[in-house]
Amino acid sequence: MTQAQPLYQTDDLMAAVRSGRRAEAQAILEYLAGLSEPQNKLQLAAIAIGIAELTLALMLLEQFRQRKQMTLNELLQCAGLYAEAGQPELAVQLVQPQADQGLPYPGIYHLLGTVKAQTGRIQDAISDLKKALSLSPQSGISWLTLASLVNFAKDEQAFRRLSTAYQQHLQPEQPEARHFYYAMAKAWDDRGDYQQAWQCYQQGAALAAVQSRYQQAEHQQFVQQLMADSQWPQPKRQHRVVAEKPPVAILGVPRSGTTLLGQMLGCHSALNAAAEHPSLAVSCMHLSRTQISQFNQYLAAHGAPDAALEHMAELYLRLAGERTPGQGAMVDKALNLTQYFDIWATLFPQGKAIYIRRDEAETAWSCYKTNFRQQADWSWRADDIASYLRLERQLMQHWLALYPERILTVDYADLLNAPETTLRRICQHLQLPFEPAMLSFYQNRAPVQTASVGQVHQPLFTPPAPAAERYPEFFRQWQAAWHMGQGPGA
Repeated sequence: MTQAQPLYQTDDLMAAVRSGRRAEAQAILEYLAGLSEPQNKLQLAAIAIGIAELTLALMLLEQFRQRKQMTLNELLQCAGLYAEAGQPELAVQLVQPQADQGLPYPGIYHLLGTVKAQTGRIQDAISDLKKALSLSPQSGISWLTLASLVNFAKDEQAFRRLSTAYQQHLQPEQPEARHFYYAMAKAWDDRGDYQQAWQCYQQGAALAAVQSRYQQAEHQQFVQQLMADSQWPQPKRQHRVVAEKPPVAILGVPRSGTTLLGQMLGCHSALNAAAEHPSLAVSCMHLSRTQISQFNQYLAAHGAPDAALEHMAELYLRLAGERTPGQGAMVDKALNLTQYFDIWATLFPQGKAIYIRRDEAETAWSCYKTNFRQQADWSWRADDIASYLRLERQLMQHWLALYPERILTVDYADLLNAPETTLRRICQHLQLPFEPAMLSFYQNRAPVQTASVGQVHQPLFTPPAPAAERYPEFFRQWQAAWHMGQGPGA
């Protein structure tokens, strides 16, 4: 008797994911995970992480580890997936024995350095990254990761090694070049040579901009649809899912202080550590971009709107709970949460939000000089940054008018200069007592996977000089782009 062919293949799973059929994708994943020898458990685990099924992903990774003796590359892939699934300590446990043996493989030390940095073990991370670079000085991504953790004005040896690697291994046509430019820019900035830093920042951003898919007109249309849809005459639908501890949303553009605030709130005993998880986006993946921007119209046309809301709320709470397990309320600081906020507010009518705002020129510069790895295609040109920040400001003003009692606005400058006073305001808004542990946020070992990884594991500090004085050319470009788009009502 021949063995029956499986009902589904990995290709069926990928087709379901690409089409936004999340429930079908989950069912196929569970089916493939149950086979004695699924095609590729590592690939399946990566897909499970992509749709936020972390429990399933961890089960697949454990099955893979038990199935056979792993090669070194498979071991590193497995550890990397553990880290993506929010289990950095498992990743370290898997790879550290290889480092302890002194194996001369740079990927071992790069992974360890990256994961340890995410959990605040900065000195260990620096040591591992330097080991990786001693074996592979041409690795731009390792230099970039190290640059986020060290001050090159205080580490002369690291600066000399980076300068040598930059001169010997930089190939402008290669993907690694972008990482080299940003690492070198950070080094020059640390050492106070802002002209050299500016040249490197420009070169890195120019390489990234070639790949940008950001369209100002498309973003403008999307925001306009969001604002118009919230005025749709159909009443807000209600549903029966009531979160015992309603989640908390942190709203704000990248580099405005959202990660810092998330780390602070994560130190409160009544709140789960913040994470930039995709639970809401995944809960909405069955919706088209138009349906997201016209959500109330979508509900009005839906045959069972209450059931649709209940399904989304239950799914969100389950997925978010897997990412941030604990007894407290979950803090959500997902990227682009501002654009999903009307949906979030509908799903959780008791949920509160904090909007953190920062001087737009300073935010623009911080975005430009950050080598974002994904979802920030607007951050490579001054005019795109100006367009994006302007539209996000308009959208936030709209939500503030629509949900005045649910959103508290705080300034990034106040969080830096008067953290206790600002955090007391936030706690009052959330109906929580202030806890002094929030001021020791840099001791929080919750994983941080954003560009702020090096900053949020340090006490608060102020840069030596305003960015506008250090990089006047960027600010001239920014001001021209910002004012060009300012019109009546802007």
